[in-house]
Amino acid sequence: MAYVTDLSAGQRLWIESRDRLTILTLLSASAGQQQSQRMSVETGAWAAPPQAFRTAGGVVVQVETENGSRFVQVQGSQMQSLNGVPVLSGAAVLPMQETTEDPMPPMEPMKPMEPMKPMPPMNSGQPLQMGEMQMGEMRMGELKMGDMEMRLNPMQMKMGSLEMRMGSAERQSQQRFCTQCGGEVQMGDRFCAQCGHRVGELSHS
Repeated sequence: MAYVTDLSAGQRLWIESRDRLTILTLLSASAGQQQSQRMSVETGAWAAPPQAFRTAGGVVVQVETENGSRFVQVQGSQMQSLNGVPVLSGAAVLPMQETTEDPMPPMEPMKPMEPMKPMPPMNSGQPLQMGEMQMGEMRMGELKMGDMEMRLNPMQMKMGSLEMRMGSAERQSQQRFCTQCGGEVQMGDRFCAQCGHRVGELSHS
């Protein structure tokens, strides 16, 4: 059993009897927003429908129960139970309507997210564009991205007019150096061309 009354423009009050509780729900709606407050008071079973009175201090709700009268005061968006009996002489009675409407209907469950579609396989011969960056065709041991090119064997990097090369692993393994001055010694040389030091017994670096 529930009753509803309009307190002001955009503000409604639901009064409901549930077991031995009286539940009051206050809904306040403004532009694009809705606020709700709920209060439960143990009153016992109702003996008569509730009444609402507009007084100078706000709205007073009177509930007649098997244990006597109980009062709740509504001021703005606040509700509080009153211990004493308020002065209701000259107060305007607010119309109360019986309703089966739930002031706070349950929220609809969220729809499950749709699974993401698998990405189509990438064609290795087709350039991949990311924003303004274009990654060119990729080959084994070679990468080209924009104006930068990189090769692995032999190691070579080129960016614009800047180019850097490193010899192959085979050539590096054949390099020899003088133990006296550190100069490079060609294969087959027995003496350092820089300082003349004998290097015939040097091993591969």
